[in-house]
Amino acid sequence: MESVLKLVQRTDCAAVQENEDKKKIVEEIKEVCRLIACNDCWFELECDENLIDACIFQREELHSRYKYLLNLAKQRGISCAPFKCKEMGV
Repeated sequence: MESVLKLVQRTDCAAVQENEDKKKIVEEIKEVCRLIACNDCWFELECDENLIDACIFQREELHSRYKYLLNLAKQRGISCAPFKCKEMGV
């Protein structure tokens, strides 16, 4: 009986950890979307040629991170209600 209780407890802990992982991925996606929006504003306001280049490089990095997180969420079967995010051609 004791071994069954331990098995049930381990299963519950695994389920809790899985839910925390899913929440973390969704929060990371939301954060990247926020950063993309900030980058878009920065790009529109910037005048210096070198800083425009920096903005473009950051935009590419954020875009790659966003695609990675979406693929990770898809692999893990994570879905949620839509939230506002500018997708840069994804």
